[in-house]
Amino acid sequence: MVILSGSVFFRRFFPVLLLIVACEASGEKGDGKADSANVGEAAAAENDIPLDPYAALEQIPSDDFHNRVIRADRAKRSMEDTSLARNVRDYARAAYYYYTEKWDSAYTTYDSLRGRDPKLEAEVVLRMAKAKSRQGDFAGMRAALNLGAKLSKNESFARTAARLRVEAALADSTLSEKMQADSLKAFLEKFPKGDDAAALKYRYASYLEQDKQEKQAKRYYMQLLATSTPYRDSAFAAIRRLRKVQAFPESLAEKVAYAKMACAKEEAGACLGLLDSIRILDEGLVAEHPESAVAPSGDSLQQKLSRSTLDLGTRIVLWSKRGEALKAVGRSDEAIAQYKFLVDSVEARPVWIQAALRLLRSFAPKNTKEIRRLDSMLQSANKYSKENANSLWVKGFEYEQKENYDSAVVTFEKLADRRFGNNQKRQWAKFRIGFIYFKQERFADAEKAFIDAAKDPFLWSGSGARYFLAESYMKQNKDSLAREAFLDCIRDFPLGYYAHRSRMKLVEYELLEKFEVPYARGVPMTPEATLAWVKNLQKGAKDPTYTPERYNRIKTLFQYGFSDEAFALYDEARKKNAKRLDFLYEYGKLFYDMGEVAAGYRLARQFQANIDRRVLADAPIEVLHYLFPLPYKDQVKFHSGTRIDPFFVYSVMRQESIFDYQITSPAGACGLLQIMPATGKMLAKQEYMDSFDPSQLYNPYMNIRLGIRYLVDLKAQYKDDYMYVLGNYNAGPKPTKRWQAAGEGKNWDIRAEEISYWETRDYVKRVMGNYWIYQEIYDTSEFGI
Repeated sequence: MVILSGSVFFRRFFPVLLLIVACEASGEKGDGKADSANVGEAAAAENDIPLDPYAALEQIPSDDFHNRVIRADRAKRSMEDTSLARNVRDYARAAYYYYTEKWDSAYTTYDSLRGRDPKLEAEVVLRMAKAKSRQGDFAGMRAALNLGAKLSKNESFARTAARLRVEAALADSTLSEKMQADSLKAFLEKFPKGDDAAALKYRYASYLEQDKQEKQAKRYYMQLLATSTPYRDSAFAAIRRLRKVQAFPESLAEKVAYAKMACAKEEAGACLGLLDSIRILDEGLVAEHPESAVAPSGDSLQQKLSRSTLDLGTRIVLWSKRGEALKAVGRSDEAIAQYKFLVDSVEARPVWIQAALRLLRSFAPKNTKEIRRLDSMLQSANKYSKENANSLWVKGFEYEQKENYDSAVVTFEKLADRRFGNNQKRQWAKFRIGFIYFKQERFADAEKAFIDAAKDPFLWSGSGARYFLAESYMKQNKDSLAREAFLDCIRDFPLGYYAHRSRMKLVEYELLEKFEVPYARGVPMTPEATLAWVKNLQKGAKDPTYTPERYNRIKTLFQYGFSDEAFALYDEARKKNAKRLDFLYEYGKLFYDMGEVAAGYRLARQFQANIDRRVLADAPIEVLHYLFPLPYKDQVKFHSGTRIDPFFVYSVMRQESIFDYQITSPAGACGLLQIMPATGKMLAKQEYMDSFDPSQLYNPYMNIRLGIRYLVDLKAQYKDDYMYVLGNYNAGPKPTKRWQAAGEGKNWDIRAEEISYWETRDYVKRVMGNYWIYQEIYDTSEFGI
């Protein structure tokens, strides 16, 4: 039976609750508000279902969520905090009105603040103008901007003011399309770059195309084609349309930019025609203007080639596309010649060698010698490639699972070759050899293999090797060596999965008393002492952009409600201090305090990447809390209830999304707990939501609600075995059932290492490592568990 979430309540009461919150936010009163609310509470009480206090907030679009919830809440706390200076509370009050979209109140309050802080005059005027703009009062918006006439030399103010005027023009139905387009043109000419430039360029190009100004339209489309904006494909489609009707010649740069996309999207014949026209145009330019040719470099290939106005990298891309097109149209001899030229003159890339071989083998009798030559080149090029490493890993793992252990060891020995470099598969090859011996109960051989594996400078596999080395010692009754190996594993990577397994084994095997085990509990310190501890680890002088004055100004801007301005000031110092532990810690903590969780955790990850991991064994408790935060605590606590450990939820969240609620995986999973849209729809139905849209998964509160519901259901399905809860969450039910069946009767450590999917095996260990650290560093009473 599916367990109902504690957040479930009847959908028919949703509109009432949403209306209540909307009315409170707008300052308006709706008829029947109290009666409807009482009906909802009565229904919930009658069915013993607690009313979800976050239901209305779960409906807020993710693009608005940060302002309307996170920043509005921060502003409210600041304006009500009597310990803060009056100035802070006044600015915070204006920000609260602004973030909760009470535009009239926001305008009036900001107007009263003009002149209060000269450094913020531009921001205050812009907030006033935006408040009017959001109300559709464009005359009022322009009047507000005119209050900042003296700020015209402020580049940021000038750009934002111009952008607001463009928005007003585009929204003004009384203006002609030409007048709207002219406003776009003026803005783009003055401000050609920026986050919104691509959208405005596309809109302006579309107007030009409609107005039959094809040449000018194409110029803007070409600019978009050369970028990685979301408008790139649309620009390509527009250029393809225009090329069919254009009555003006294309430049070489235009042809090249178009060819790079066209050869992947259009038929091969059209691609070849385009490439031929590029070659002809290039040759003509060199003949007419010899000085335009790229100067030959020391590159031997470039010395042999005819002169060109194109750089060598571009020419190589075009040659490769020519080979693909020739092959597609059946001109095999020319395609073979093209690929042989690339292989012999440019680089022995496996993809080019393989393409040539496939063509040559179609006429094998007459190409035997060339096939042997290219085969030999391919083996040499592939021997230590990523592709071959993957192939060896899969082969070795399959041998191991079929208990063909001798073949598995031979395969992993090949993979352990240093010439594979830092390839991840190579990093685990020696560990796998030791693990095979361990399963065979050849513990002396396992001991030697794990000692060898631990010598490599690979953190994750080295930690595993230390752990299983200790287990190998225990199997040989070498208790003192086992104790030291477990302790070495903890010291080497104190916040890792294998460190916690080592702590558990020290107690289980009675190698240490529980109070003697070095848990990652953290050292209690004052905030000042904690920062001093971090600073003591930092070597080198501070960059002058990292000062107390800048930090305090950024903190004040956050408290005032000027978050974007705070981040802009922070960005000026970020790049120059990207590896400073004290900078990363101090600003990361500030971002956490201000509710900017994703920004704070990005710095926490950088902090952990730059610190000596070994010092974290005795780190201040606040440093550990910094690395393992508890955002959205009220929501996680409410939806977890007594059904699932909230620390497990945080462990999944930390691994899945790095606490960024707007993140999307390559597979399309969404938000904090990375829920697939189809799964989201299923969960929403179980939660009695009749009109769920997958975009709601980017609302953090909705994502937490549905994600916890999913974890709770999986926990019941797998009878509280978190290994397979995570296996299903990451890889789905089919492989998880296979791993569960194969692991029956085996201990945790063996089952974890025998999960056959690389990503899932790694995922399970990382999430469980997170989980155990959360349990060690936090007081469970915080969540009533």
